[in-house]
Amino acid sequence: MKVIDISRTIQADMEMYPGDAGPQITKVSGLDEGDSYNTSRITLGTHTGTHVDPPLHLIRDRAGIDRLPMNTLVGNARVLDLSSINRPIEASDIGPLEAGEIILLKGGPNDSDGSGDSGDSGDFGDLGVSDGSADSGSSGDPGASCGAYLSAACARYLVDIGIRTIGTDAISIGALDEEYEVHHTLLDAGIVVIEGLEMPDVEAGDYFLVCLPLKIANGDGGPARAVLIKEKE
Repeated sequence: MKVIDISRTIQADMEMYPGDAGPQITKVSGLDEGDSYNTSRITLGTHTGTHVDPPLHLIRDRAGIDRLPMNTLVGNARVLDLSSINRPIEASDIGPLEAGEIILLKGGPNDSDGSGDSGDSGDFGDLGVSDGSADSGSSGDPGASCGAYLSAACARYLVDIGIRTIGTDAISIGALDEEYEVHHTLLDAGIVVIEGLEMPDVEAGDYFLVCLPLKIANGDGGPARAVLIKEKE
């Protein structure tokens, strides 16, 4: 099988939602300084990089990140390539869906330096592991030319269909002028949202998704490591 990493690397200069502070990684002890081991301290927000939005993100007394059913983040998923669309995604762009699906949206290029290259898969036994990332080095407006972002009407369409989870490579899933409505529509219906995926070299198609956010008590969000698994054809 082939395993594709679709997570953003956590680093000090990574893309953040406007107004959010970037992560701070501080060395506590180091081998080069004569210590017996390397240890670092990390400070980061709950919506840093690739992360999951649970209902508690916007809705009081709803499920936090630690209470999400694991089948919303682990299971068969479908990647849709919408990278040719430079506007909010509409229902007609997505096409027919089925209830219970996990859908991941691949949008247009983000503000990366172009250095992300999945290249050929390395070999770890029978696992081909590739890196699907092209990390951003600057902040920008959410949904403003980087990744796939939804219109409010499209969010309502996803609710009507009854999908399980929606993921995007945008830092925020909502169109700039409808961002709150998009989030609230999805989360109020219990649809789990994954934001900040990295999929520049991922082809449209069917995969097995494993997305594991940090298990934070009553967490309003959780940074996650996400991978797609594809059986070799």
